[in-house]
Amino acid sequence: MIKDVYNRLPDIKEEIDKMANRQVIAGILPSDDEHLQMIAVVNEYGCHIRAKNGPYLVIPGPKGTFYRLKEVDIPARSFLRSTFDAHNKEWQEVTTKGVKAIIDGKMTANQVIGRTGRLMRAEIKKSIRAKKSPANAPLTVAVKGKDDPLEDTGKLRSSIHYRTVKRGEF
Repeated sequence: MIKDVYNRLPDIKEEIDKMANRQVIAGILPSDDEHLQMIAVVNEYGCHIRAKNGPYLVIPGPKGTFYRLKEVDIPARSFLRSTFDAHNKEWQEVTTKGVKAIIDGKMTANQVIGRTGRLMRAEIKKSIRAKKSPANAPLTVAVKGKDDPLEDTGKLRSSIHYRTVKRGEF
């Protein structure tokens, strides 16, 4: 067994080097829908919006109505940072176990990175589904027909992907 590991040292080093030079990014990735990226950032950090091209913002309401408001506050509903904070240790453990699997000849660097990326994507999607607070404003509930802060059409959740990139590239 030990002899097998020594015989495989060049292969093990090559796989570990692949991992050391790459990182996994997850979320709504660069080059994806820019409008959706803006929506994600606004929800992640919150936003105060004031009318700037006129005295009022014109907000669509239920049944074809419109509301005129001078400003709108969208509260922060973190689904990226909060997921990272809650699951980063778990993702590190999966990666560490993957390195052991590489040494044992059971996985490749690409398999370990892919497993970590899929787990990150799944946890972010779960976070979007689970986020119920802060609640939507009454007008938003009236328009959407439900109080589900990060879900409307499901497009945000379905746009969560992962990618591997060279370390430092992103």
